[in-house]
Amino acid sequence: MMTNTTVFMNDLSSSERLLVWCVRRLSGQGDATRAAPGLALPCFRADFAVVIEAFHMAMNRLRAYQRAPVDVAICSATHLTGTENRFLLAATAAQEGREGEVRRMLRPVFVHHHVLSPFAAAITQLGACLAGAGYWLPRRGNMLAASNRVPVATPRQMKAVTAQPTPQPHAAQAQPVGAGCLAAMRWHHGDMGRAQVMWPSPAASVQTGGL
Repeated sequence: MMTNTTVFMNDLSSSERLLVWCVRRLSGQGDATRAAPGLALPCFRADFAVVIEAFHMAMNRLRAYQRAPVDVAICSATHLTGTENRFLLAATAAQEGREGEVRRMLRPVFVHHHVLSPFAAAITQLGACLAGAGYWLPRRGNMLAASNRVPVATPRQMKAVTAQPTPQPHAAQAQPVGAGCLAAMRWHHGDMGRAQVMWPSPAASVQTGGL
């Protein structure tokens, strides 16, 4: 039974859907993985050939050491498996150069280090191939990512952020930003140091029932 934490393909961006579809094709069993029939990407075939070879090696290691099939769905499946979600988060980390995060995301799935290393290399190659073709993956705050990250700020720090700075003569005034836009600003590398975040006041929380 699916819960409200299920990630559906329609909830993903086009770049994310493309990556999940590639993982599903490249993780197929048998020698057809090497040829990858039907794969047509807007990138150089030589670049994607490296990705195919990396996944082929990873799948061979999986069969040799872990002896368990990788938990990926068929290409037409409408929701992601837990393993596919981890592949997606690992590829996002790879595009951002966070190599340690790539291995940390995949380690619960590929427990043997001889299996983890080739899969980390394969998903890194796939992320680099998509980035070279202009398909950048957004960082998403889903359940997996939230459970593995340390809170950014404590309540005391948040109180300091919301304090209004004393305006200086001839200084550019900071523009107030809604709290819901923080993620988008981070994705676009906005200047967070000059943003005034409109956090809800305690009085507003009481009036809205603490929402």
